[in-house]
Amino acid sequence: MPEESTPGPLGTAMREVTFPDGSRGIILVRAGTPQPDAEEIAARVWRENPGR
Repeated sequence: MPEESTPGPLGTAMREVTFPDGSRGIILVRAGTPQPDAEEIAARVWRENPGR
C-alpha cells in the first residue's frame, strides 16, 4: 500500500486501511498522518463500534 494519501477536505487525507477482521476500508485522517497511525486509528474505531 503506498504511503501517499488522497486529498480530502482541507486539512484531511483519505487513507486505505485494513481493519482487524481483514476487511478493507477508507478513513479520513489529518493530513500528514503516517500510514501506521491511520491503521491504528482504524483498528480502534473498529473495536469501539458495537454495530459491526
